[in-house]
Amino acid sequence: MSRSTKPALRDDPQPDGSAPPDEGDARQAENSPLQFPRLRAWAATVPWRTVGAFASILLFAAVLFVLHRLVDEVKLDDVKTAIAATPWSSVAIALAASMASYVALTGYDWFGILHIKRRDVGYPVAALASFTGYALSYTIGFQLVVAGAVRYRIYAGAGLGAAEVAAITAISALTLWLGIFFTLAIGLVLEAPDVARIDGLSPALNMALGLAIFAALAAYLIWIGRRERAVTVEGYRLALPGVKSTGAQIVIGLVDLLGAAFALWILLPPQAEIAFPTFAALFVVGMTLGMLSHAPGGAGVIEATVLIALPNLPADAVLASLLLWRVVYYLIPFMLALGLLGGSELARRKGYLSRAGTMLAAVMRPVAPIVLAAAVFLGGIVLLVSGALPAETDRLHYLRRVVPLPFVEASHLLASVVGVVLLVVARGLLRRLDSAYRVAQLLLTAGLVFSLAKGFDVEEASVLGVVLALLTVNRRAFYRRASLWDQDLAPAWLAAVAIVLGGSIWLGFFAYRNVDYSNEMWWEFAYRSDAPRFLRASLAAGVAALAIGLHALLHRHGKPRPAPAEPARRLTAIVATSPRADANLAFLGDKRFLFSEAGDAFIMYQVQGRSWVAMGDPVGPPERASELLWSFRELADQHGGWPVFYQASVARLPMYLDLGLSLMKLGEEARVDLKTFTLEGKAGYEWRYVDRKATKEGLEISIVPAADAVPLYPELKRVSDAWMGSRKSREKGFSLGFWSDDYLRHFDIAVARHRGRVVGFANLWKGAGLEEATVDLMRYSPDAPKGVMDALFVRLMLWAKAEGYRWFNLGMAPLSGLVDHPLGPTWSRVGAFLFRYGDNFYNFEGLRTYKSKFSPVWEPRYLACPGGWVLPQILIDITALIGDAPKRVLTPPVVDRPLAIAEEPVV
Repeated sequence: MSRSTKPALRDDPQPDGSAPPDEGDARQAENSPLQFPRLRAWAATVPWRTVGAFASILLFAAVLFVLHRLVDEVKLDDVKTAIAATPWSSVAIALAASMASYVALTGYDWFGILHIKRRDVGYPVAALASFTGYALSYTIGFQLVVAGAVRYRIYAGAGLGAAEVAAITAISALTLWLGIFFTLAIGLVLEAPDVARIDGLSPALNMALGLAIFAALAAYLIWIGRRERAVTVEGYRLALPGVKSTGAQIVIGLVDLLGAAFALWILLPPQAEIAFPTFAALFVVGMTLGMLSHAPGGAGVIEATVLIALPNLPADAVLASLLLWRVVYYLIPFMLALGLLGGSELARRKGYLSRAGTMLAAVMRPVAPIVLAAAVFLGGIVLLVSGALPAETDRLHYLRRVVPLPFVEASHLLASVVGVVLLVVARGLLRRLDSAYRVAQLLLTAGLVFSLAKGFDVEEASVLGVVLALLTVNRRAFYRRASLWDQDLAPAWLAAVAIVLGGSIWLGFFAYRNVDYSNEMWWEFAYRSDAPRFLRASLAAGVAALAIGLHALLHRHGKPRPAPAEPARRLTAIVATSPRADANLAFLGDKRFLFSEAGDAFIMYQVQGRSWVAMGDPVGPPERASELLWSFRELADQHGGWPVFYQASVARLPMYLDLGLSLMKLGEEARVDLKTFTLEGKAGYEWRYVDRKATKEGLEISIVPAADAVPLYPELKRVSDAWMGSRKSREKGFSLGFWSDDYLRHFDIAVARHRGRVVGFANLWKGAGLEEATVDLMRYSPDAPKGVMDALFVRLMLWAKAEGYRWFNLGMAPLSGLVDHPLGPTWSRVGAFLFRYGDNFYNFEGLRTYKSKFSPVWEPRYLACPGGWVLPQILIDITALIGDAPKRVLTPPVVDRPLAIAEEPVV
């Protein structure tokens, strides 16, 4: 329960011989959504995202080392010559093969739509979502973020829910990997001798590996063919495709991969003597490693794989083929995807053609964060790559007439620094930060000027100018008021920045491989001193990237800046009008408050990581609830946070659904109808026995007014410390009280004395209008008579009934009432399993059984929050918040003003 409710020790027998669960366990379990502290502690010590990021960097570094060894004798001019010598017919065939590959890619999503039986969506929508998502993510990386965001934007407009989009994504991923394994197996089996010359393994071993993959695929087909198999995606039960459907998946994946591989194979130099099946197998290996490296487009990884596979070909000619292939397979589809994405938004708003400027902004706003973040990230790559390559000789000849040498040198160095910062700013644009918008505008303008000043690079300046123009007309899409430099940069994003920077530096050393490097080069300044300029720019860019990375690691999970404090009497006045007794949690001092415009209602909340956790429903007049919920939703969104409502009531569920949140049942709250509670007759036998036993043992219980209870605090504190020590636990908070003199001064105290000595106590919470009463802290000495808490409960219910209260709240039974059905949500089924069989963790079922003796009315309590992949982190944040709440006491209470006049916090 949300308050301390256990009235007896486990060994304290009840009239019927049963034993209630232990109170200390109940308090911890009822207020913590995760009940496996050892597992949580272990998982928390493993920085999985950081480990993955370092693994990507190490993989990319190894690839760069291999690539450097492979192209040791290649000259940049030779690569340009080889590109110019490539026949246009080969380029046209490569374009056709790329088209076939992307058409097959659209089949991934269409197959997923057919599988979830949503044919009404239509193939054009599936093709648009698939093509744009893959074309954008293939080029800039971050496939899960970029492709997922684009796919959800398009499918949501077609009426699909998040669970259905997740199911389509899962089917698409399954199709891709089936195609990868099948293509790899074909190459290993059919071309084992040729593959052996490349991977160093014997032909027999390569063939054995291929046959093993075929056997694994066959085993999978047998497994799904025996009966229907299913997985659960975001609470959505997804049946796996059957044997025939899986065969179709393999064909779709095979066409996609063979099309991409053929586009590169046809561009290889004429002297290349490698069978296409062999090349396809090697291409699949390189593509898979590229995906694992998180490098944009698998840059470097695929190149190294192909160069290793073709050691007898001139490296310059192979590199030329790879560059052409990247233009055909990545750049052209990327530009086409941007146009289609904008066109799809334009089609949705075709009724506003009369207002061209407004319409353009409205069209771009939903996809602006994705598109512009991608464009700005690419702009950073362009600046870094340009800074690593020599300038055009004829342009420098013209430039030296109009731009002094110091300006050329400074522009070259600063352009690379701007490129690094743009890579980071792109993350802020993806999160819709207004500070990222302003910084991006400044950097793009500076990059445009530097591009012209360092080498009269008109093409580069034009690209940056187009991105700047698109950014400017989409100002309203970036509205979150948060600091760009305090944003939580994911390790994967930092890894991508390191990979791009490392790749550009390697490219510079490749371009100037014949230069005789020396210490004097650092101080060599001339219009044709491209290599020294590259060294200085790379050093400056590296220092900038290192500074940003250190700042990101040292400033993680910032908190909003406190607004001016409000007097406690304002909270007191509002809490006094609330029929819900748990509104008294506002006095704990560990929460922030968002007030309504009228100032007569509030939401109490706290920030943990990216989770903005509100405790319960809004407090105050019911008509203020909608205003406050939306204000809180917008406030969290402005800071890039996740709005979370912990222990939400049934009465407000429609409003939480309107906010676009998912609901997860936490358990049920027990409320005793005091009109029917009695010690008389057969119904009151059990509690009459408890009351008489307490009287016989000399246990006295009295209600001490708040003002008169202060002198008792030393004795009460002794009892509290002994109670905590006996359970070897520490104070919790946020959703239940903890010992604090300032907090307890707000409440009357029920004191239990045994022979004149204080042996237990509980502070009373009272709801307005005599709606309900309950207790928060319930603590007793280890040497108190058995049954002291039982007696305290009975006496308090009798007192509340005599005072005219309607209900006595016993708090929540965690995981109670969850549906255990094969088609139910994952959380519900896991919770029901723990409720039934989780006695080793906590006596869930025993707690409900004990509370049921009072014949309460059970009311569900929910967690309302964003669903999807963020849910595990939200649960961890709530657990940490409850455990650390006493450490973050804010005195006086911290208050956020209504959204319309809120100060700008810093996250």
